[in-house]
Amino acid sequence: MVEIFREARWINPERVRVYSRLLCACYLALLVLWLVLRPGGVLATLQPVGGDFPPFYSASSLALRGDPAAVYDQAKMSAAEKATLGDKSPGFQRFEYPPMFLAIILPLAILPYSGALIVWTIVGLAAYLGMVSRIVPGRDTIWVALAFPGALLTILDGQNGLITVALFGGGLLLLERRPWLAGALFGLLCYKPQFGILLALVLFATRRWRVAAGAAIGVAAFAGLSAALFGVETWRGFLQSMPVTTHLMLEQGDVGFGKIQSTFGAARLWGASVAMSYAMQAVVSLLAGCTVLWIWLRPCGFPVKAASLACGTLLMTPYFVDYDLVLLALPIAWMSWDAMHSAFLPWEKSILFLAWLFPLFARVLSLLASLPLTPLLLALLMLAIVRRSAAASAVARA
Repeated sequence: MVEIFREARWINPERVRVYSRLLCACYLALLVLWLVLRPGGVLATLQPVGGDFPPFYSASSLALRGDPAAVYDQAKMSAAEKATLGDKSPGFQRFEYPPMFLAIILPLAILPYSGALIVWTIVGLAAYLGMVSRIVPGRDTIWVALAFPGALLTILDGQNGLITVALFGGGLLLLERRPWLAGALFGLLCYKPQFGILLALVLFATRRWRVAAGAAIGVAAFAGLSAALFGVETWRGFLQSMPVTTHLMLEQGDVGFGKIQSTFGAARLWGASVAMSYAMQAVVSLLAGCTVLWIWLRPCGFPVKAASLACGTLLMTPYFVDYDLVLLALPIAWMSWDAMHSAFLPWEKSILFLAWLFPLFARVLSLLASLPLTPLLLALLMLAIVRRSAAASAVARA
């Protein structure tokens, strides 16, 4: 039994090719069945698919009507969401993003709700698949990326994870060849500032000043554009809402601590106080940050460094939800590419397969069994990355 998972010879190119296509076919068949058999048939709204999409569409609607600051007003935003979905509204959902993200989603309300959700999904999926296929070129990569449960969750929730992965991965792919453009892509990620902390530390530690400057210019330009489009009042509304949003979403767990996949969320799920949870998160963040910096300052290949940064980013932030696990596509892709051009280390295939499959069960384990295992999975993946880095450094010294 140990040998089965240690070498994982059952994970081979042929099975990866076949099973990824079978999973995609199952996803498509289930979607068609749901569209046909649900009340109202194919002409009904897409709810509950895209459950987190209503605030995006409602925010776009308010902005296009000339009242962008209202996205941070609970009463006005709630009314806009009810107007969007009527009696099918899942209830009030906060718009928790800075005004820069409002600039990204601004065109959505030009289309009807279902059409906007479809376009949002297609654009995100195209960006995600295009980026992953640049890491591991080949037709099979597209099928594996499509079948990835992390991508499926993001699509079902109507979230922005696919775009986040495309920007994060795209910036890393361009880091060496086009540093200014890489920085600009990182700057566009400022709508998720918690994902930029470790990135900034790596850029400064490795003295990639042009990338850092490009990111700073990108953030400033993006903020300036949002201020020009939506006015200073919108920024004031966002800044005033931040403490309330942080308290409700993170510390009080309005989304449910079972959905928050960080160390902080795990501690709160198990009854730890806010202070203790922050302390535990701080320890994990410090360890993750030091590990990633250690890898980036060692003589190892770029795929390993990129994989460590993506994995470390999830370990470092106190707030991310299971749909953000789509970011695992990056370390899985880079580690697989590196292994295919050298050799898989013992246990590596099994760990990567577990990381690929785990998003399907992360929320269920947390909500139904009170088992928040995501931090352990991320730690295991980081250990695999450290092993590959150490092996590469040993080869370089030899």
